[in-house]
Amino acid sequence: MNLFSNINFLFHLTINNIKEYVKKSAEIKSDKIMENSINWFGHATTIINLSNKIIITDPVFSNSLGYFKRLVKKPVYINDLKVDYILLSHGHMDHLNFSSLKKLNKDAVFIVPKGYTRIARLLGFKNVFLLHPGDVYKDDFIKITAYEANHDGRRFYFGHDDESISFLIERENKRVFFAGDTALTDNFKNISCDVALMPVGCYKPDRFSHMHCTPEQSYEMFKMMSCPTMIPIHYKTFKISLENFQETEESLLNLNDKAIKIIDIGETYSF
Repeated sequence: MNLFSNINFLFHLTINNIKEYVKKSAEIKSDKIMENSINWFGHATTIINLSNKIIITDPVFSNSLGYFKRLVKKPVYINDLKVDYILLSHGHMDHLNFSSLKKLNKDAVFIVPKGYTRIARLLGFKNVFLLHPGDVYKDDFIKITAYEANHDGRRFYFGHDDESISFLIERENKRVFFAGDTALTDNFKNISCDVALMPVGCYKPDRFSHMHCTPEQSYEMFKMMSCPTMIPIHYKTFKISLENFQETEESLLNLNDKAIKIIDIGETYSF
């Protein structure tokens, strides 16, 4: 990454975000969270109900991340949400948000990758579990397996090599895969699940390809799995890269596969 290309990227990113501050936040759905369903809160935050156990992934409820404005309103149910499990894929600011975590009940099981156990405990969580890729968390209600994501898991791009992980969540006869954030990889090959939550954003400029995937690459990883349904996430919420969301959605539609279920922020998908 040379200095000029970095300055150019930051300039265009800043201009795009300034434009958003003069716009009203978009209205969204606010569907109920039902048994055996997935609700997309926005970006990588999903609320998964498996036989009435509530799992939340990468919780980010903030109206902004630094100068990145949240582009859509928040579903109203979040104020009354009590969760059983919190899954953190990695430490980037669009996935690990301290103010959001402070709002969650501290008796939830909080599963984190390498580098984030101490932070979770400092935030007041009582049941913190560290998973490396290949590790499994299991209790009387759920089984959660960690997979290695192709992504730099450090909060900032220096210091320790913190990990970035994806999760396969199993309860009774339901299985959901949450990829988190990843570039193209075959690490998820042969995973069997009912629904795969796959990232499709943050892929421009092209030099982001070492950490992020295009919609086509996300679909390629999905096709490596044994899974009937892909729900695209990690877009439409914050402008943290240069692609536009309409382009992303058109790319997904052009794949012409009914297995891809494009849902709106705030919408619930039942399975």
